[in-house]
Amino acid sequence: MSTAIALLKGSVTRVSQTLVSIIVAFVMMPFLIHELGDHWYGIWTVVGSLAAAYHLFDMGMASAVTRYVSQSFGLKDDHQANVTINTALVIYIAIAFVIVLASIGASFASRFFLESETDKDLVQLLVLIIGVSVALEFPFNALAGVASAKLRFHQVALTRIAMTLLGAVLTWWFISNGYGIVALAVITFCTARISNLLYLLICKSAFPGLKFSKALASRANSKELFQYSVWSFVIAIAYQLRNNVDNFVVAGFLSAASVTHYAIGLRLVDYVAQFLSQATNMFVPIFTGYHAREDKRELHRKLLFITRLNLVAALIAGGGLVIFGDAFIARWMGPDYSDAYWVMVILLVGRLIGFANHPLNSAMYAANKHSIVAKIDVVEVILNLGLSLILVQFYGLIGVALGTMIPLLILRLFVLPTFACRAIELPTRDYYLCMARPFIALLVPLSILFYWIHVSVKLDGYPDIIGLAMVMSLVCGIAGLKLAFSESEKVELRKLVPNQRLKSLI
Repeated sequence: MSTAIALLKGSVTRVSQTLVSIIVAFVMMPFLIHELGDHWYGIWTVVGSLAAAYHLFDMGMASAVTRYVSQSFGLKDDHQANVTINTALVIYIAIAFVIVLASIGASFASRFFLESETDKDLVQLLVLIIGVSVALEFPFNALAGVASAKLRFHQVALTRIAMTLLGAVLTWWFISNGYGIVALAVITFCTARISNLLYLLICKSAFPGLKFSKALASRANSKELFQYSVWSFVIAIAYQLRNNVDNFVVAGFLSAASVTHYAIGLRLVDYVAQFLSQATNMFVPIFTGYHAREDKRELHRKLLFITRLNLVAALIAGGGLVIFGDAFIARWMGPDYSDAYWVMVILLVGRLIGFANHPLNSAMYAANKHSIVAKIDVVEVILNLGLSLILVQFYGLIGVALGTMIPLLILRLFVLPTFACRAIELPTRDYYLCMARPFIALLVPLSILFYWIHVSVKLDGYPDIIGLAMVMSLVCGIAGLKLAFSESEKVELRKLVPNQRLKSLI
């Protein structure tokens, strides 16, 4: 199987996985809010944010393992790949032990933030279950890079689809029968363990030479991994803070119930970001190969092509969310949650620009120059927290969203491209011109569709929303394919399309 076909197959299954996850979440979120109530759903959201913070203990090691395992496979050095994997495994077992201790401490500390004894007991148990679950996932991170370097994206995606559906079915049954929020935590724990074991089988199948032995762990290799991972760790901290600090600001200045309203807008933006990321964010191993061969010309060419592809997809998906988001939220959650729409729109602006930068981030990782991304992320998080703490006092939920969007937009649109392009010797002018074509090609049709639908069309239910969204996607997709890419890039796109009639649309 060629690399292009393997990537296309992975892209399709990853997108399918994201669609399944989104559909399941759309169904489950109102169900859980109705069954658990705004109070307990808000607590579940905060506990989830705390659990996400545990992933900071990874210290960027997963990205380091991915890079060095990919490099070893590129050089056909299976022994060195096993050295990297086993060295990482020893490190991750130690980290897992620390997380268990941290989760025990956090479970007792959570009691000081609650008044009801019943709430204290339940939240303490929730924090402990989720913390141990995260700890047990960490040893499997030692296999990071095996599935991606061997282009087994489709197998990983199919496994996640199965786990998502299993978790949804179990959640629906147990919560409907009154088992409550603890059952939700137990289901999350069990499905995570099954997913871990299936991932191990996929990696073993992709890499038959995989061996586990303490003798293969190397002190020198661990030093190399830590040297690479330190900046990845900074990026991971910034990522977790950016994605979770808003929930704590809203809960602290407003209420737990307000977290639910904010989470609805944030969740929709996250779904779009996940969908886009699963479709195209698979290129670190590819860029690593170009960097190892010192093929700057091909690295630049592929980077600009993927950036355009990302931006076309982002504008179509993001534009659809802006056009149909208010009607969808009203139908999905009810009119009482209409304030979530503007939270969604504001967050979406910054996140889509950030998504367009993903290929540039991947090139930084491949070239071992991701310290640039890390430093910008740190500045972004500081500005995010400071602005959110100020603006929430004046504008409530909208203020928190603005505090997140403003630094993300400025730093990702202007600062990151300037420094990153210089680092990989890509003319900054070429990068901005690359981004300009998709904007010019799609902003006009998107604006026309937005005006027409909001002025002339009444969206009464899901069929209307889905039908018009498909029309919008088709119109904007054709416009993007026809106008956003150069002729040489269109040739590359046509190679991925098997049907001759579909080729004519490009």
